[in-house]
Amino acid sequence: MKTWLSIFIILLCIGSIVAGNIHWNHKLATKAELVQPERESVVAKEQAEQAEQEPAENETSKEKVESGQAATDVAAYTKNLPKELQDKFSQAKSTGNPLKLVIYGSDSTPTEKGAWPDLLSQQLQAAYGDKIVSTTVITAGNNTSLAVAQAKDYEKVTELKPDIVLFEPFTLKDNTGKIAMKDRIISIEKMIASWKASNNDVTILLQPANPVHNGVFYPKQVNELKAYAEEQKLTYINHWESWPKTEDKTMLHYLTSESLPNENGHKLWADYLIDYFIAK
Repeated sequence: MKTWLSIFIILLCIGSIVAGNIHWNHKLATKAELVQPERESVVAKEQAEQAEQEPAENETSKEKVESGQAATDVAAYTKNLPKELQDKFSQAKSTGNPLKLVIYGSDSTPTEKGAWPDLLSQQLQAAYGDKIVSTTVITAGNNTSLAVAQAKDYEKVTELKPDIVLFEPFTLKDNTGKIAMKDRIISIEKMIASWKASNNDVTILLQPANPVHNGVFYPKQVNELKAYAEEQKLTYINHWESWPKTEDKTMLHYLTSESLPNENGHKLWADYLIDYFIAK
């Protein structure tokens, strides 16, 4: 009897242990099911936050790359320019304050669409953008340098306080009007002095008007302008290098009957300046 009682007690203990183990495992499984969604929710949240941060980091990296590329482009594009202008373009890129470029001259420097100032302006915008350089074209029309100086037409440029003036100082009109070279120089100096008074750091770029066919005195006067620029340490842009020789009949393919640039002449002139301002 005692033997059966002992066996019964042992079986009862074993059954209790097994039942307790099953209950415990079930409890753990239930808890795991409750914890898993919460854990998944936390992981999902962390992944979402990381995903939000990554685009911002990627965008910052992209901006740095684009900024570096733009800086490289500016340095490459301006390599034909004087060191003074290279530094100005680089500074404009760094500060975001665009350079004010004013193109000023006679009716060889017209404001019409398709003329060389317009073609140049378009390419400057395409290469540098309006955050680096902005361009204004002003023409004094069919006037000599003496008439412009007397009327103070040049003050239109002064008012803009330009950083750069691309100046065509009425050489062709002065030739037609028979203005003496000494009077031309006085007028030119008066204009430049006014521009420097508004911005002492202004850069003056001198260039002649277009050449003409079979000019006699005019080429000599242009050479005198070049000598003056060198004497005054002003940058002289000799776009005549791209034109046919003045005695060459092909010159007529680039001029109107009034000896002003036609469509071909404007493109030729613009191409020279574009290569100067935007090195390829």
